[in-house]
Amino acid sequence: MKKLLQKIGLIVLSPVLSTILITSLSSQSSAQNPALQPMSRDTATRTTTNLPVWPGRFSVIDFSQTDEIVTYIRLADPSKAVFNTDIELKSNQARMVLVQPIQPLNFPGATTTSITNLVVKTRSSQGVERLYLFNIIPHSGQPTSNGIAMTTGTLGQESTVFVDHQRVATLQDIEQGLKIAIQKGYTPATDPIVFKVREFLTLVRNGMGIPEASTKTQLSMPILISLGKLGLEKL
Repeated sequence: MKKLLQKIGLIVLSPVLSTILITSLSSQSSAQNPALQPMSRDTATRTTTNLPVWPGRFSVIDFSQTDEIVTYIRLADPSKAVFNTDIELKSNQARMVLVQPIQPLNFPGATTTSITNLVVKTRSSQGVERLYLFNIIPHSGQPTSNGIAMTTGTLGQESTVFVDHQRVATLQDIEQGLKIAIQKGYTPATDPIVFKVREFLTLVRNGMGIPEASTKTQLSMPILISLGKLGLEKL
């Protein structure tokens, strides 16, 4: 059990909650991953955003909803990942960046790092330029994300999590799911995961975006999705 959790990049949970989470992931293994995770443009320009990547898959950064075109991209360490855009940069129409990990390359004289960063500069139709910074985080195992969709929403409005193709879970659903997990004995009230979830909820309600709060509390999205499902299904 512990090895399986480590393989899919999750923090250690209580045994019963771990079993439920793994069963949930297995039942979704043949389905597509949720749509792009929405993220406030205001939040993204104020912080460095983590972009997880998996071997053989693209992770997307989409600016279509914010009416921005991509004007400049720079990857600090190109030895382990490559990037592309949906349309050539010189066309002034590119609105999507695609990042993909590759087999490590050796560039004489270059330095490398396990987690590199990506710089993306954009320009809106009103001529406003913005700078976005991303940490490229390598992952293995079952993918849990397809990337990020930038939105024009304000801080604190990113209050839902996609749980499947037809449903989203609110913060209230996640909170309810946590209560059910405790009531049903899936996890003890003193489990560190309980405090992490409560901290996550507080951060988001105080204005932090879901991706940032997830990173800060070291809560993976599958955990939040599973709690959201519990809350939605009112088990």
